[in-house]
Amino acid sequence: MQRLPLSYLKPGMKTYEEVYDAQGRVLCGKGVELTEEMIKRFYELGVSYVTVEGTPVKLPWEKSLEEELSELEKRFEGVNDENLLQIKEILKELLYEKYKARIHQS
Repeated sequence: MQRLPLSYLKPGMKTYEEVYDAQGRVLCGKGVELTEEMIKRFYELGVSYVTVEGTPVKLPWEKSLEEELSELEKRFEGVNDENLLQIKEILKELLYEKYKARIHQS
């Protein structure tokens, strides 16, 4: 599943959960294939995000585990202080936990 801003929605995507307006009214059920008209209506009714099935879009702020680990290595390049290297290992463990949690949510 992936929670997307409306600007990322495309016809053919399927909703992962119901879509509500600001007043709490159900606009669309779970498992419904989105159409251009539905997306336009969501804009009109002030919907900000829709959760869709799968992960159809690579969002600019989302990175893969490999990308995050690579960035971590670059940040600690040349560091020899044992305390700082322990922090690096803790951060690495947190990244693994973060991505393990993402896999279980899918």
